[in-house]
Amino acid sequence: MMKSFLVFFFASFLVIIVASFLLPIAVIQFGIALPVIVFIALVLFVVFYGFKVARKGLKPKDIPNGLPATATVIKSYQGNMKMTLGGVQEFYQLEIEVNVKNNLGETWPAKIIEMIPITQVGLFQPGLSFAVKYDPNDRTKVVFDQTPGGTQNSRDIPGYGTVNAQEVQSSMQAAPKDITLRLQAANALYQDLKVNGVASEAIVKSCKTLYATYLAGSDAVLLELQVNALDREPFEAEIVSLVSKSALPKLAPGKTVFVSYDYNNPMRVCMTGTDKVDSSIQL
Repeated sequence: MMKSFLVFFFASFLVIIVASFLLPIAVIQFGIALPVIVFIALVLFVVFYGFKVARKGLKPKDIPNGLPATATVIKSYQGNMKMTLGGVQEFYQLEIEVNVKNNLGETWPAKIIEMIPITQVGLFQPGLSFAVKYDPNDRTKVVFDQTPGGTQNSRDIPGYGTVNAQEVQSSMQAAPKDITLRLQAANALYQDLKVNGVASEAIVKSCKTLYATYLAGSDAVLLELQVNALDREPFEAEIVSLVSKSALPKLAPGKTVFVSYDYNNPMRVCMTGTDKVDSSIQL
């Protein structure tokens, strides 16, 4: 469907260009009123029909005769497409690699490619399970299950627990977009530094609440830290993180937390826990 939209967009662009060149000739032949009215009508048709095609292209794909299954995210990443509707709604192409398991216990890998609202992009983290449908004649074709109850998916948030994915989505929609983007960036950094980073301890210099109760019982905070690295002089860093309200006293100035940083760029720092490593909340 997105390919159809792109074809329509380029075809419409060419039509308008040709019409703009023919407009002066038409004005000479028929006067100014009729050609201008026709040209404006053409532009309006392209705009409104293009908007309709775009909205249709943003609807999740479906397999009418598909069979139910459960997909678990292996990894996800953004594609090369982005769309904005009405200047407000932003959609990103998301490629989600999953492991599919049907009711017979059979499993196989697949990839789902969809345009996803920006508020939902961060949901598809490794370990998330959700309902899907697959084509029994071609199991590589897998789509979100849009039937009632098919989208009520659970999600395990490290350091937080298992929650309904819709609850997470609602929280992300209620919070300011910039905070959500910063938390998503912090999670992506955490995933990278968990493998490639250098573990260390850090001293809290200050803790500021950016958004209270981002998720039930947890706040989004801005931390200023002094990282006591073993391979270089101590350095300061500023990070954004989700922290449970019960752990906030452990972020008072002077307290020690666990972090990981990029050896080649020590300004890339993420918190890995307050009491122990790998205990921080990751959106």
